[in-house]
Amino acid sequence: MATATGNRAALPVLELTGEATPVRALLHDLWVHRGLLPMLAAKDFHARYRSASLGVLWSVLLPLLQGAVFAIVFSRVVRVPVGDGVSFPIFVMSGMVLWSFFSQSLGVSSTSIVDGGAIAGKVYFPRSILPAVPVLANLVSLCIAQCTVLALMGLFDVSYRATLLLLPLAMALTTAVTTMLGEPIALLHVYFRDVRYVVQAGLLVALYASPVIYPLDAAGSLRPVLMVNPMTGPLQLARFAIFGSAESLGAALMVTTVWLLGLAVVTVLAFRRHERIAMDRL
Repeated sequence: MATATGNRAALPVLELTGEATPVRALLHDLWVHRGLLPMLAAKDFHARYRSASLGVLWSVLLPLLQGAVFAIVFSRVVRVPVGDGVSFPIFVMSGMVLWSFFSQSLGVSSTSIVDGGAIAGKVYFPRSILPAVPVLANLVSLCIAQCTVLALMGLFDVSYRATLLLLPLAMALTTAVTTMLGEPIALLHVYFRDVRYVVQAGLLVALYASPVIYPLDAAGSLRPVLMVNPMTGPLQLARFAIFGSAESLGAALMVTTVWLLGLAVVTVLAFRRHERIAMDRL
């Protein structure tokens, strides 16, 4: 018995450790491999819609359909006030388009390193590129959906104004928030495979903790929760671009900026320490 115990204690233990990558080298590798991101995004985009009869139109129809359902329910059943002169269908659809892009992209981005383990194990490239691939691939759908909302504005008597020039900035902020959230989550998913389910549950809750289907005025005691949401800034900026006004726009954009800076620091530190050994844990 003593011998068996001794043999068990002598068994080798594999411990995956590695030296931290210098930040300068990390950023240099990203710059050198920058051309890989659009190539992988184009491949992901074509693979996703190649077998579908309607192709990319599904990514536009689904958020607009969901927005239409919310608009009917919350304008005729619950009757959420959005202010005088504001079209509730356009209010909801403008938010739902950005939110659908955010939730769909983040859901795929959060598992991208594990899902891309096959290609990442064959050739070297910065693993931080993978979480940005589905975000960039979905940008085409986001642009088409936004153009559809712009076309519907005339149908609902919403006037076109100069502030619409800020709509691309709202889309860019949404893209940045999605990418920066996906980066550390994707790396965390390498170590804890339950992360994908936590993200799915979190997105379900976050939809109602964001000013997507109701304005900040209607949040009541939950207003502070909405104000610390990183997506509140892009959503409020989109409403300002379409309707010419949005409550607490400056504060919301400030919160989003703080989120982006904090997530950038977390991402750099996480990949600096764990990028070299992440693939060995797949």
